[in-house]
Amino acid sequence: MSGPRFDTGVGYTLRVPGSWFEVDVRPATRAASAADLVSRRLTDLPELRERRSDIVRLLRNQAAAAWNAGAVYCAVMAESVADGLLPACVTVSFVAGPVDASSDAEDRLSPLLAPLSAKTAKAEGDTWTELSTVELPDAGPAARSHGIEDIEDESGRPMRVVTMQTFVPLRDVNRVAIVSCSSPAVEVAPALLDVFDAISSTFRLFRAADLVETTS
Repeated sequence: MSGPRFDTGVGYTLRVPGSWFEVDVRPATRAASAADLVSRRLTDLPELRERRSDIVRLLRNQAAAAWNAGAVYCAVMAESVADGLLPACVTVSFVAGPVDASSDAEDRLSPLLAPLSAKTAKAEGDTWTELSTVELPDAGPAARSHGIEDIEDESGRPMRVVTMQTFVPLRDVNRVAIVSCSSPAVEVAPALLDVFDAISSTFRLFRAADLVETTS
């Protein structure tokens, strides 16, 4: 099983709400880390105590899925609702840029949007996808896809999710950071998309050398 590849010389930060769980994605430590994290956090979130085992299982599954997808970061929301948990997840990944793209091109967003397809819902409850460009306060211009999609879960079963992916080109290299947010709670899609946008907007890229110079 191949794990995530970190980009040498590139650092990032992402802020999530205080009620979210930042998850260790590494296979050797994620199981114990999830259990310990939940035990510590439930002191501040007593309303979730009855769901402890479900939350631990959710965090472990999301961490495994994030690692398998090549993510370097994963955070999970787990809110208690009448019939179980309302989950959501955000991951950060670094991938190669488009083969025919150049790191010094004036327009780096069009090649990121080109492989994607917008879709209009044909009926109420249908899937849909919107494409756009956004300006992240601390990471600059980015391409974005958001909407409601049908995907397969880890076991191959179909699942409908609300999703937002923000593609941020790295400076001076043909690499792309992807901030990916998703949740199966499509009935509250508008509210979740607002949360996903707020989280993605905190993403920041920096050179590791800059951090060293700042702290030295």
